[in-house]
Amino acid sequence: MKRRRVHMILSILTVFVVLGSGRVLAGSDPDVPRLRAQFVEWHTRDVADTDTVEAYMRDLRADGSWPDVDYASKERGGWPTYSHLTRTLAMAEAYRKPGHPLAGDARLRAAIVRSLEHWTDNDYINPNWWYPRIGVPRTVAPILILMDDAIPAELRQRTIQTVLGRSKMGMTGQNKVWLAGIAFMKGLLAGDTVLMAEARDQIFSELRVTTKEGIQPDYSFHQHGPQQQWGNYGASFGSDMIRWARILRGTDYALEPERFDVIRRYLLDGSAWILWEGRMDISGCGRQIFRNCQSGKGRGILGQLGLMASFDPCEHDRYRSLIASNQPDGVNAPVGHKHFWRSDITVHRRPSWYASVKMSSTRVIGAETCNSENMLGLHLGDGVTYFYRTGGEYENLFPVWDWRRLPGTTCRRDEGSLVPNSRACRGRSDFVGGVTDGTRGVAAMEYIRDGLQARKAWFFFDDAVVCLGSGIECDQPESVVTSVNQCALAGPVVVSTDGHRRELPRGEHAFRELEWAHHDGIGYVLLEPASVGLRAGPQEGNWHAVHHRESQRKVERNVFGLWIEHGTKPHDAGYAYAVLPDVPASAMPSLTDSLPFTVLGHTSSVQALSARDGSLVLAVFFEPGRLTWAQGPFVEVDTPCLVMRDATPDGIRLRVSDPTQKHDQIVLRLRGRYAGQGTRYNGTAGKTEVTVDLPSAGRAGKTTSLVLRRRGSS
Repeated sequence: MKRRRVHMILSILTVFVVLGSGRVLAGSDPDVPRLRAQFVEWHTRDVADTDTVEAYMRDLRADGSWPDVDYASKERGGWPTYSHLTRTLAMAEAYRKPGHPLAGDARLRAAIVRSLEHWTDNDYINPNWWYPRIGVPRTVAPILILMDDAIPAELRQRTIQTVLGRSKMGMTGQNKVWLAGIAFMKGLLAGDTVLMAEARDQIFSELRVTTKEGIQPDYSFHQHGPQQQWGNYGASFGSDMIRWARILRGTDYALEPERFDVIRRYLLDGSAWILWEGRMDISGCGRQIFRNCQSGKGRGILGQLGLMASFDPCEHDRYRSLIASNQPDGVNAPVGHKHFWRSDITVHRRPSWYASVKMSSTRVIGAETCNSENMLGLHLGDGVTYFYRTGGEYENLFPVWDWRRLPGTTCRRDEGSLVPNSRACRGRSDFVGGVTDGTRGVAAMEYIRDGLQARKAWFFFDDAVVCLGSGIECDQPESVVTSVNQCALAGPVVVSTDGHRRELPRGEHAFRELEWAHHDGIGYVLLEPASVGLRAGPQEGNWHAVHHRESQRKVERNVFGLWIEHGTKPHDAGYAYAVLPDVPASAMPSLTDSLPFTVLGHTSSVQALSARDGSLVLAVFFEPGRLTWAQGPFVEVDTPCLVMRDATPDGIRLRVSDPTQKHDQIVLRLRGRYAGQGTRYNGTAGKTEVTVDLPSAGRAGKTTSLVLRRRGSS
């Protein structure tokens, strides 16, 4: 970095002897030619084929416009006019691609000049600030760099002043990265090494772990406040960091190793966790609930992993393993359980299935709308629970979804607006969190919205997810339901009532004694009596209702839905069900007779389960209290918390988290005598008191683990 700073000083001196325009000689820094070459190399990796580029040239009119582009559009998201520039960039990439049949072609050069001149002369402006300040400049600048002196000097200078002049460095998170990247390209165009150095530092200043906007300590990504954005801003962030790391390599502008490790960890320990069968989990997509969004965003992250594999030998095998696992015949990786405590989302990955829960709290915004996108997503952060096997369970189901019956949510059947906003989509409780041993875990939330409240927990085992709800209250007149699942209908639906198994016909059904249901390789077991609704058949809707750029044309899909009815104005209501992914219908009778868990507590103050053999206990304490189970063991806490108690050969392992993220310590009391950090034995009471020191700041809410050794009997 020392040599780069010397060049900065030399460049500042050179400014005073060059033309008076402020333009610095490119020769003042020997890195500039290499940077330009590597920039061209990056942009010509994958280019449009000859037929596509020929079609662009053929259709381009004499005035430099295309007949099928809507130049009058003011659409704030997915601006149709912007396609003029993406086509021009595609042509410029082909023009500079070594070996491309149209490389250096005079006709192509003339078409690119005509197209760029049309844009600059007309100076199309979108009312969404992002396009004139970021979107347009970050597409135009590469065109100018790729074409170099093939663009007439007058047009080049006018385009720089008119189009790139609107972009200034500033803002936060990915917006800051975009703006700084544009500034770097402006510097590269002018050979201005002072601007390049400043822009480079601005770009990589965001490549850090932070509790503000950007990469979080748990490797989720925040933008627009404390809001998870893996599939939107976070995906662009990853792409841009890889791009600049590659372009700047081998120069004094190159990325430092410690910063490179941040993007490595972000991809491997963050983004890769929310891919399944090549698709992104819906809960990773943010507001961009578009047609084919899951597969499109999945391809984007896989592309980033592929690029990293090409120039990060330290983790080459891991990148390749993740890419292979998302192919049709791949073996799932990673396998495990992770709670992202900064973003209120839990991910559970098994060899043959995937589940996730997305929540929100007083700390975390669960959903947003912007540019008329995600217009029905009010409840997307209200405990939405997805189960994937093939990856296509929810693909493009959004126009026909019942958005008040999203999987896993407890919701009023009201007629109010479903448009999300940051106020409505920030939770009303701070009790939202998770605890994990890396393989199994618990997620829990206290849900409060518009007169409805519920205490909800999800217990994740190797072969089941158990969902408990208690304390469900509502003072509003609409009925309340908890949705078990709502996914694409795929094959028969089989149910068991009164010990009798049968396949259901299409239509809507109601049950009071449903024992279990099975659909598409997933079993659903009712653990206590409930009024249950089940639908298997067509649902209608349109894409326009989801985001306004789309058509209002009717869409119909066959949907499977299963839900629990709580009635109107429920008081202290609850639910208890288990989901058994990846089981055949024929196995359901035997599985329901020997479930791999036991419910230990199901009240409004504590919800708890144990593994079948009693070696593992998972508990959610919504209030201070005690949990007792067979043979007299107990866990007693004086603070609301989440606890895992796992037997070891000579004692127990405790894992504890504070879902409120407010406490420095939690005190637990256990029957028996144990030794370990923070323990104190009370012989009179036969209890061991354990003081657990909790993480703070950006790690508040993370699981704390400690091992206790058994010392005799009480």
